Amino acid sequence: MSVSKLRPNQDIEPSAATLTAGTSVANSELRKQTLMVVDDYRSNLQAMNALFEFQYQVVMFDNATDALIHAQQESVDLILLDLDMPDMHGYDACTELKSNPLTAHIPVIFVTASDSTDDEAHGLLLGAVDYITKPVNLTILRARVRNHMELVYYRKQLEILSSVDGLTGVANRRQLDTVLLQHFASTIRFGRCMTLMMIDIDDFKPYNDLYGHMQGDDCLKRVAQAIQSVRRRETDFVGRYGGEEFAMVLPDTDLDGGLVMANKLLQTVRSLNIEHQGASAADRVTISIGLTVFEAKQEQPTQMTVEELIELADKQLYAAKFAGKNRVSHFQIPEFPSQSKSENDHE
Repeated sequence: MSVSKLRPNQDIEPSAATLTAGTSVANSELRKQTLMVVDDYRSNLQAMNALFEFQYQVVMFDNATDALIHAQQESVDLILLDLDMPDMHGYDACTELKSNPLTAHIPVIFVTASDSTDDEAHGLLLGAVDYITKPVNLTILRARVRNHMELVYYRKQLEILSSVDGLTGVANRRQLDTVLLQHFASTIRFGRCMTLMMIDIDDFKPYNDLYGHMQGDDCLKRVAQAIQSVRRRETDFVGRYGGEEFAMVLPDTDLDGGLVMANKLLQTVRSLNIEHQGASAADRVTISIGLTVFEAKQEQPTQMTVEELIELADKQLYAAKFAGKNRVSHFQIPEFPSQSKSENDHE
């Protein structure tokens, strides 16, 4: 069967679509990118998967609702979106994507049987980067997807250069502030919860004084990478807040989940076994953590700001320091501040 055309209800065997790898200099990186396909015809999903599975990671959905949820929770680089979906029109799905801080950056290509110029103009005005009509020329579709994936790749490279802390390799303060605000806004909008952890290396000034600034820089790098290694999901985020202080943002994470992560952080940093004879909590480098959980309710508008959330996490960090360091102190919103608790998790 020829695969030069793709129609709304055409079945295509996966083995029938042969993909030739692109010649882009970024081709090895493009293979790691994720392409989401949203179409209510199973045959179209199979055809798209056969066409792109060797070049990208392809995730497929036959409804827009599940696709939107996935896009908020996982990394997606480009979306091929049908207009006529059973649960939500493609225009509405695109509007949802572009209005959500977590998904607004994802480029959308409409792939639809509607060849109306008015529909095309409306789709582009909503924020789509391209509009392709069915029946599709697969060679052209491959080329357009590749071109948009390359733009995504190079944009991300520029973002990395401007958003990474030069010493530790984790996100810098500017990027941390941006991502935290995005997750905070999304948490409020969808009535979810999130965890913010402020993490500080214990007795870092004595460490610098005792071992020198070069050793201090190496300590910062190792601790930062240890914190980064504990991340479990793409959406978990680590950034350098300043000096020897870091922050971890955990969307859709409640108190129990946050404490599991915090205790794993404590153990991971201790297991580095970085000698610290000037420390007051142990004979090696440790960290203290201030953890705050923010739970938003859609039916109850919040007056909380992201600055207040940071301040509350900082207060818990100070509480952990005051209680002896090498531990986590936590607080959940809404909850009265006096109910905050400190968990002794040191050896």
